[in-house]
Amino acid sequence: MSSAKDMHKVPSFSQSVSAASNISVFGKKRKYMEECKPLVSVEKCSETSKRTSMSCTYKQNEDVVNQKRRVCSTYFKPIDSPRKKVEAALNLFRELLSKRKRELKSKSEFKSGATNTAYRAAAMDLRWERKWVNEDKRIGSVPGIEVGDKFECSTELNVIGLHRQFQNGIDFMMKDGEKLATSIVASGRYANHMISSEVLVYSGQGGNPRAGRIEPKDQKLERGNLALMNSMEAGTPVRVIRGFEDSEASKNMRYIYDGLYDVDKVTQERGEFGKLVFKFVMTRIPGQPKLSI
Repeated sequence: MSSAKDMHKVPSFSQSVSAASNISVFGKKRKYMEECKPLVSVEKCSETSKRTSMSCTYKQNEDVVNQKRRVCSTYFKPIDSPRKKVEAALNLFRELLSKRKRELKSKSEFKSGATNTAYRAAAMDLRWERKWVNEDKRIGSVPGIEVGDKFECSTELNVIGLHRQFQNGIDFMMKDGEKLATSIVASGRYANHMISSEVLVYSGQGGNPRAGRIEPKDQKLERGNLALMNSMEAGTPVRVIRGFEDSEASKNMRYIYDGLYDVDKVTQERGEFGKLVFKFVMTRIPGQPKLSI
């Protein structure tokens, strides 16, 4: 029988022996005819060769890609842990903040308010680079953030998705057509106070001269105030972040994540400026770690 090597040396179909050939079909001549009869066409052989070549090339390329993936996975491992993602975002923000402070302080027109401008600029730089984490607003706990975590400024709360407001103390989202509170920051600008380590009386927003150069006025049931009211009626938890001074000497405000609270009730009373103020009584949900500040 012919070998695979001999197959590629046989004549084409146009040279094959026909039924009308003068060659005898008996004896050795018949054997010769059988040996010379082509088993496959040159065209088919060519196609097979091309497929084999393409298969080999694809296999080689696949091996190269897999090798590069192994190298990348070794030296550039993706950050899968939510906790690690939060830490990476905070570290990058602090690096950008230091850079922005230096840049803005070198410009005479920004010297007086360089610090505040730098915080916002660094945060927006990070957002343009798509390095913010937990960007979707949510009710309840935030992945990668634990009770007792401390932060150096309120802007960091935006970067990690714990509280998505640069100025307002109440953050909220729309759910099923109504506003629900997601988080609050108790920083001392309003007359908030802790009745105990588990109960917070939080003042509503608006009409407070401490929060801006405005005239005192009655608070309205809108925006964050309405969101807290709706959270009370819906029974949804609210994240509480508390502000504190890291030392009496520096007076720098730091922030700590206190955990989840329920809004138990709301009252309206006259505040220190003689105007109506909403008071939200919030109770810490049991089973959370205790704070150490």
